[in-house]
Amino acid sequence: MADKPILNADQKIAFKALQKFIDHPTANTFVLKGYAGTGKTFLMQYLGKWLESNNHSFCMLASTGRAASVLRGKTGFDAKTVHSEVYNFSKVNGADGGQAESASATYSNQMSLQFTVRVPDENQVLYIVDEASMLSGEASTDSSFATFGTGNLLNDLFMAAGKNKIVFVGDPCQLPPVKQVTSPALDTDWLAAKERVAISFTLEKIERTSSDNDILKLAGLVRTLGQQKTFERFIRLPANNLNHVRLHSSEEELFKSYQKKYRTEGANGALAIARSNKTVQNINMAMRRDLFGKLHMPMQLGDVLLVTQNNYAVPLTNGDFVTVCDIGGISSKEDLRFQRITVKAVTTGLEYTLLLSLDVLNSITGNLDEDQSHLLMMDFNHRMRRKNVSPNTPEYRKAMMADEYLSCLKATFGYAVTCHKSQGGEWNNVFLFLDKSMYGMPAPELCKWWYTAITRTKQELNLVKDWWVR
Repeated sequence: MADKPILNADQKIAFKALQKFIDHPTANTFVLKGYAGTGKTFLMQYLGKWLESNNHSFCMLASTGRAASVLRGKTGFDAKTVHSEVYNFSKVNGADGGQAESASATYSNQMSLQFTVRVPDENQVLYIVDEASMLSGEASTDSSFATFGTGNLLNDLFMAAGKNKIVFVGDPCQLPPVKQVTSPALDTDWLAAKERVAISFTLEKIERTSSDNDILKLAGLVRTLGQQKTFERFIRLPANNLNHVRLHSSEEELFKSYQKKYRTEGANGALAIARSNKTVQNINMAMRRDLFGKLHMPMQLGDVLLVTQNNYAVPLTNGDFVTVCDIGGISSKEDLRFQRITVKAVTTGLEYTLLLSLDVLNSITGNLDEDQSHLLMMDFNHRMRRKNVSPNTPEYRKAMMADEYLSCLKATFGYAVTCHKSQGGEWNNVFLFLDKSMYGMPAPELCKWWYTAITRTKQELNLVKDWWVR
């Protein structure tokens, strides 16, 4: 291994455990846990170089597109999302019924997309999965329009891996998947119940810090707070008198500071995180008013968007940030509005021209609803029928994946995000917009929310010095 990096004592023990795991006759899952700053990604890079030097095939995965980009940048190895590795498009269900002339006339047809779990690799591959705390172990009920395997991402990953081994890497103090209490991929009891033979190791020594930066110190204080047996009615955030944690006198001052920092550092250097979708939407509107002069401005050059659904026509995935660099005309299809735009991916700098769904852009949910998705799919099906292209033929599938309406960009404005949406990313400056509604969460969950938001920060954390700060 050329240019071999140096591991600390904690990481050396973990690496030896990983080596033993790879040759272990029965263990098929390794859980590498570690708090922010313990060098999990550094160890993944070290493991990747060792595997490469020993001609052992491996595949690096992450839970979101943003996390995959960060992993790729830090390790130097290719990385993709778990979703893209696990699923293959299979067919369109309900595409061969009815001969009606419009999509709305056959809405009862209820067309849907089916994605199947891909066949496991015959060759030996080690799967290394970063940000595994975000992987869901429950069946998804989000959409009846698109079905992915069994609907349970972790179960489907195990199916796709087959006999190959998996290394899950994650921070147990971060937020678990939505609607789940714990992170199943990091829970050896949950894995055992799924008949996975798991080995676990926890990195504890903090490496990623400097003597005058207290952001990770704050993260540690919050982590300890969340592990208490009993809690006060209103736990408070221990953010007073810390270096690189800037407290503002009011939310107005916090917002002004965010505006100023955003103007100088852009989407890669500053981000606002809020608890609710409504607060996120309000911050997005206020930022656009400040940047472009009016509250309800149409799409502008330089607008920042957050991709909210994976796109299968271009390599943009849920969680990616893009900037608008060209704006075209607006069109309609089945009462839905679209605008042709060119966007540049913030992490890669690559540009893509495609249709943007204006209905999604101005929504809180970040996606088309079931009715809208069905109508678009049925409209496509009718267009294929008029061309005498039969459903689920190679020609039909090729046209479907290339169709600009079905493959439209689903994104919202990206000046502010919820904490869950920020997971897997890091920004130099984070502006945390808190409000009393956070006390609707149980104290341990609130501590995980605080911890996750705090650890998105690389240089400076900003928040209001309110009564919940001590």
